[in-house]
Amino acid sequence: MQHGCVPVFVDVELETGNVIADRLAAAVGPKTRAVMLAHTLGNPFDLDAVMEVVREHDLYLVEDNCDALGSTYGGRKTGTFGHLATQSFYPPHHMTMGEGGAVLTGDTRLRQIAASLRDWGRDCWCASGKDDTCCKRFGWQLGDLPQGYDHKYIYSHLGYNLKPLDLQAAIGREQLHKLDGFVAARRAHHARLSAALAAHEEYLVLPRATPKSDPSWFGMLLTVRDGAPFTRCDLVRYLESRQVQTRQLFAAICSASRRSATWHTELWGAWRTATRS
Repeated sequence: MQHGCVPVFVDVELETGNVIADRLAAAVGPKTRAVMLAHTLGNPFDLDAVMEVVREHDLYLVEDNCDALGSTYGGRKTGTFGHLATQSFYPPHHMTMGEGGAVLTGDTRLRQIAASLRDWGRDCWCASGKDDTCCKRFGWQLGDLPQGYDHKYIYSHLGYNLKPLDLQAAIGREQLHKLDGFVAARRAHHARLSAALAAHEEYLVLPRATPKSDPSWFGMLLTVRDGAPFTRCDLVRYLESRQVQTRQLFAAICSASRRSATWHTELWGAWRTATRS
């Protein structure tokens, strides 16, 4: 919205929480430039179908991989398919640096753009502590600035101050050593919860992994079926009273756009609860 873009929303499947791939192509118009999708709660979206649309229409793909660190699709890690991918290190995610996140890309030009947005819109791409990587620091003619204006201190567009602290990086490096164990534990807890809840599928739509995927689960998505003897609010109150955190998927956005009385709730704290029960 800050750049004047207009988002086009596509509905999702109840069992995966991911985009209905067949409807994605229909949402592409003459002004479409990119597809931005999340791997919902760690469950990869149908990357074969999405990549087909992206290639056919020559679009950028931005993967929101914040909930899916460690997930794979067709044996390949999510976050490596898109032109750009985002990663979150907020405390509830798969690994944490206390706050913040990362942008992933294999494209040198996109990396420079992302780094510039991170650094207040700075035009120079020298790494911290280095000067004159381009060997033209005082040899540029940019815009209306005088010839030879110091390129290291030119800011060509609006940006942000999003650089992590060294302390956060140190925490992140240690978290990386433990990541495989975190992912294995999440998969084990999700499998245990799924087995325990299978007896209640008459009333609940349980999550289903996308074909060809091996999710690194972030949470347990539950949908209360129409006609169940309890409501979503009943379920939420029951879980919260037993110190199992919940939230709607995601907040008010999904609930406001639903076209039926079917509701989602997301089970948080489930990993902790499963190990105590």
